[in-house]
Amino acid sequence: MARMRAMVEWLVAGYLLLATGLVASAAPVLVQGEEIGQGVLRVRSGECFAIVPEHVIGFGLGLKVMSAGRVWAPASIETTFGDDISVIRVASQGKITCGMGWPVINNLDEILTEAVSRSLQGSILRVRETGGVVVYPVHFMGMDDRYVEVRTVDQVDEAFKGVSGSQLLLDGQPVGMVLSTENGLVKAYRHDALSHIVARFFHTPGPGQLPPSHLPVESHSSVAIVTTRTAIREDPSPWSPVVRWLSVGQSVEVIGKVTGLPWWQTRDGYVRVRNTTER
Repeated sequence: MARMRAMVEWLVAGYLLLATGLVASAAPVLVQGEEIGQGVLRVRSGECFAIVPEHVIGFGLGLKVMSAGRVWAPASIETTFGDDISVIRVASQGKITCGMGWPVINNLDEILTEAVSRSLQGSILRVRETGGVVVYPVHFMGMDDRYVEVRTVDQVDEAFKGVSGSQLLLDGQPVGMVLSTENGLVKAYRHDALSHIVARFFHTPGPGQLPPSHLPVESHSSVAIVTTRTAIREDPSPWSPVVRWLSVGQSVEVIGKVTGLPWWQTRDGYVRVRNTTER
């Protein structure tokens, strides 16, 4: 009975989110491929596509998507990007409304850092196989440059089948796309990382960042101890190429601090301030 009551509450929450317009502006769809999963619709030059975990679509045989209103449309594999991220083409004409925009969230790193530090509650939104939308409450647990982890508040194993590709929401805004779940722990690809990886396909710029030469660096001399596995990057940006990885407990010489940004400058590159502690 408790599980049934929880499910009813989640279903009601899903419909309320739709009714009040708090759901992310990118429309969710159910995806039927090699597995049942989820996807997020996005338009390019008047054509409809869905961003989907690659493991859901498999070889793409019999691929199709379904809206929350139980309207089906055929789909086909368009391209893959690595990191288990793919884009499929959706034949939505006259079937599914695709032009709902793609949300841009500023300062997502700061937003997620606060959510993790305070274990804030968010939600996972997905389209049910029988239509409609269901919402699962979660608490934020951890994050890095590409991923964010949350834990379900009241896990119902049967309900979590087919959740890959669902949107992870915080205060009604998308902050990630679910890739995997295990024992109540959910791993999602960050929304800013997702926007960046598909930016070239959708002809949009990735997250803005001043060229390194234009970033003032304050002189700073110290030794920083790494508190979580982190990367030394070529530039002070989470999208910059990795020079090498540092393990917990390793030390690195700091020679500067990027003005206005949470990055230390080292002799090899840049390290995030929040991933270190000074000695």
